[in-house]
Formats: sequence, structure tokens, C-alpha cells
Amino acid sequence: MATVYIAPTAQGSADGTSAANAYPYSQLGSAESDAGTGGLIYFLDGTYSISTATWDAGGASDMTYKSLNDHGAYLTSTTYLKIGSATTNTIKVEGFSSTNFTWMVDHSTNSTVTTLNNIKHIDTSSSTKGGLGAFYAYKSTSAHQITNSSFVLDYSGSATIFGSANFGGSTMQSCSLFIKCSGVSSNGITSSSVPATIKNTVFKSDTASSIAASAINTSNCTNCCIFQMNSTSHTSGGTNNVFQDPQFVDATTSGDLRLRPSSPCIGAGTAS
Repeated sequence: MATVYIAPTAQGSADGTSAANAYPYSQLGSAESDAGTGGLIYFLDGTYSISTATWDAGGASDMTYKSLNDHGAYLTSTTYLKIGSATTNTIKVEGFSSTNFTWMVDHSTNSTVTTLNNIKHIDTSSSTKGGLGAFYAYKSTSAHQITNSSFVLDYSGSATIFGSANFGGSTMQSCSLFIKCSGVSSNGITSSSVPATIKNTVFKSDTASSIAASAINTSNCTNCCIFQMNSTSHTSGGTNNVFQDPQFVDATTSGDLRLRPSSPCIGAGTAS
């Protein structure tokens, strides 16, 4: 178990032992090996072009990948970031900003558990990820978690915006999603098989008719705010949910998913 540092480009001696001597991102594999089971990899501020990447903890378990300063590490790609492999157990990813790729977890039939925490993601891509959307749990039987995160999803194509092949048993809590999807006819948010359990989360779409009636199961939502997900099917269900405009602050231009003081969903978005 060790703490290792990563930067977009090499720093100092580039041995990963400190922020002043951070590995370049191109040597992430070495950082994973050095960190080992229970290790922590800090990402220094900057932009990381991850292309098509896999973070698999190098065969270790209980690994944490974390932005050194909240949202100072910015991840960008046009494809996906795959987290987890057949040789890993628990992986945590915390504090990153990101854009235009799929957060893909557990892309194999294993028991990897992934937690995404404090992620800010803005996606303006329509088809570069083959319709997988901003988050995808593929062939997963694990109880993944997404917490304290926000997703602004601006699609013009027909891709699934926020989906999974098997998200059942997983949880989403204290998150916000703004879905600008006037060009999407169906499958805005989908979870085939068993839907995730969703708590204290705010969903807003820019047009009620753009989300399929089967896209979100409100019976799995507790203390959530669900607005314009579907004009006929998503106005009831679940426990203690609110079906009014959450009044995001300036979400259309800057992706700011804070709630105005007058929002009827403050209790839904912040209650424990």
C-alpha cells in the first residue's frame, strides 16, 4: 500500500513519490504497480487525454484514483474509460471532472465493485461511444455506486444517454442529471434487467416527450426530484419524490447543477 502521484507530463524525477516528482500519465501502469493493494493514486491538476483506457489497479484491490484537488484533474476522450478487470476487487474514483466519454465499469463477468464519487461530467457527444452513454455497467453483477456526482448530457443523436446492461443491485445517491436531449426519441435513461436503487437524486430533461416511458423506474426512487422525464409516466411512484422543476442554476450554459434557494427539490437533493 502506497501513495503515488500522476501528472499529465512527467514532473521532476518522475518516480511518482511526490507531487514534485509525479509519473507522467503515460506510466499509469507503473503507478498502479507501486500503489498496490489499498493504494492511492493522486492525479495532479491538468488535462488528461485518456483515449481508450483501462484503469484496472494493476491486479491489486481496494485501489483509489483521486484528483489531488477536487475537479482539478480533467479527463477527456472520445471513447471510454473502462474501470475494473477480472483480477481486481474494489476500485474508487473520486473528484474528477470529465467530458465526452463513457464511464464503463466492470467490463467482464467478475465481482469488481466500482465507486464513482464527486464526479462532474459534461457530455456533448452523440455517437462516438457506440450508443453506450455517459455511464455503462456491462455484464456486471456487482453493486456499483455513483455518489455526489453531476452529469450534464447534451445529445443530438439516438444514443442511450445514461444506461447499463445490468445496473441492478447498484445505487445512485445524491447526484444531479440534466439531460438536454431534444433530438433523442427514446432510451434517455435506461437500465435493462433490474434498475438501480436511486436516492436523493435530481433528474431534469429539457423536453418531456424525449424520454421513453420505460427509461426510469420511479418505484426505485426515494427522496428524488424527477422533472419532465416523461409527461405521462413519470409523475408518480417511489417514496417522497418531487415532480417539479428543480431550478438548476445556469445549467444551460455552464453545466452548473446547483439548486436555486427557491427550488422545491432542495430537500430531495440533499436529504440523507
